[in-house]
Amino acid sequence: MDLIQEDTETESNVVIRINKLKVWTKEEKSWWRRRPNRPKNLILDNVSGCIRENEFAAVIGPSGAGKTTFLVSLAGKVTLPSDGTVTVRGRDVKEMAGVVEIVPQFDVFIDKLTAMEHLVFMTEMKIGDSNEPAIRTKLEGLLKELNLSNLKDTPIVSLSGGERKLLSLATSLLSDPQILICDEPTTGLDSYNALAVVEILKKLASSGRIVVCSVHQPSSDLFNEFTSILLMTEGKLLFHGSHEKCRQLFESVNLHCPKNYNPAEFYIRAVSDLNSHNSVERLMDSYKEEHIGNTTDIQCTPTKMRRRNWFKQVSLLLWRSSLTMKRNLRSHVFQLLFGIMMSSLVLGTCYVGISGTTQRGIQDIRGLLWLMTSEVSFTISYGALYVFESDLTLYRREIGLYSCTAYYVTTFFGFIPRCVVWPIMLVFIATLAVELPDHVLTAVEFTTALMLTAVGSTAYGLGMGALFSSTGLMSEVMPCADLPLFLMSGAFLRLSSLPSWLYPIKYISHFYYGMDAVSNIYWQKIGKIDCPSNSTTPCVEDGAAVLMETGYSDHFVLQDTIGLTSVITMWSLLAYFGLKRQEKKGYAY
Repeated sequence: MDLIQEDTETESNVVIRINKLKVWTKEEKSWWRRRPNRPKNLILDNVSGCIRENEFAAVIGPSGAGKTTFLVSLAGKVTLPSDGTVTVRGRDVKEMAGVVEIVPQFDVFIDKLTAMEHLVFMTEMKIGDSNEPAIRTKLEGLLKELNLSNLKDTPIVSLSGGERKLLSLATSLLSDPQILICDEPTTGLDSYNALAVVEILKKLASSGRIVVCSVHQPSSDLFNEFTSILLMTEGKLLFHGSHEKCRQLFESVNLHCPKNYNPAEFYIRAVSDLNSHNSVERLMDSYKEEHIGNTTDIQCTPTKMRRRNWFKQVSLLLWRSSLTMKRNLRSHVFQLLFGIMMSSLVLGTCYVGISGTTQRGIQDIRGLLWLMTSEVSFTISYGALYVFESDLTLYRREIGLYSCTAYYVTTFFGFIPRCVVWPIMLVFIATLAVELPDHVLTAVEFTTALMLTAVGSTAYGLGMGALFSSTGLMSEVMPCADLPLFLMSGAFLRLSSLPSWLYPIKYISHFYYGMDAVSNIYWQKIGKIDCPSNSTTPCVEDGAAVLMETGYSDHFVLQDTIGLTSVITMWSLLAYFGLKRQEKKGYAY
């Protein structure tokens, strides 16, 4: 079925042209099965039509009618396979960045930011310096227009549902778009707030913009605020026109909306039961859009949104993450005190008075070194593992604002404070009652080595988190990856006895480089180890022999530095490819 349009519209005011638009989901098939797990599903079926200047349109229809996919297609953000075209004044909508903006159904914010901080960040990313007088005036005017001026210093987490909708709307209006697409802007709002949001949208439409909204079960008062209706069912656009034209259409086939009955609900029920009203379907099919293909589009140049340079992107992302970290400082301190401090106290208590100058103390020192290394490695890597999963929706919403590398570098830098503070706390407390040669110097060297190990662990956790973004998948894959990597540390087997085919794993293990560094730092300072005269087991005479027995290198500083740098680079590249894969999935709606 084709679109029904009012004949009285002029040809010169067409802004959006939809021509034979089809959108479908791919057929999913397992490689071991011939039958598809999920068949191809047509979402939009040959939709055509025009949307003209100053329209304030409501897209209505039953659940599964394709409303969200239709709106996302109008915004140029559909990521599913598609055919047909959507143009804005003669140009592909995907080329019109800044001209078309979408307000998604579900808001995604960093809740610890205030409303103003969020808008300043988006302004800096989208437009330019928020301190410029013209931009600052525009931002203040937008806050006033949307009744957000009194809430600009309020944390987003404290905003009501309606206020969050207005903040999302303000974000989309920063680029001053000509076309605003809103996916169910009244979802989750009470009738008062829903009507307030719609009145603001109507005001925006009356100022010269096109505003297209999908609405789910709108009240009569809310529905009457819209100037035109787009009626959809089963992926088809059945009607597009005014309230009066829609009423006349249904009455012409003896479908009368009862008095005091919600017309929106009546239309949705009617099209849901369309098969029982063949006369309605035939009537709709008889109405053809006479102007499709005949309208003369007005050419325009899309608004150019400023893409900040890479260093500015990193700077802005770091500013945003620092605000979040500052407001989460209490939880970070709690984690530090009751996480690392408790672990450090347990280690320090268990290893009080041990020394590597006795045969019995060799194994004790090995255990202490391994536990310090593993505590840092596991704590940091598992802390980094779930970062991308929690931020993935936000990242996909902000595609185009900043590059993938800027996002990764910022996330990586966000863990550097932990990589510094945690080893300091761990080493200072755990080794307090342990006999160390040149105690202060050795503790400082331990801390430095564990800091570098923590950086490598961060890259490992972020890499695995980007590659396997699903929580269930990560919990299955991580133990399989951890096992061979921490076996290469030398704490559980002699590296000197490894078969040659296992050696490559050793060189990608951050556990190995961490243990190699702290072991060399300690054992190279042990010149002589006591050997009891009545011992029946072979004695290890000095620290060099301990290192040789375990299989650690002699020139550890250069090797471990280069090795950890290689590990960081490898996992960072894997994280980059994982994030690019998520980026290719497109806008998250």
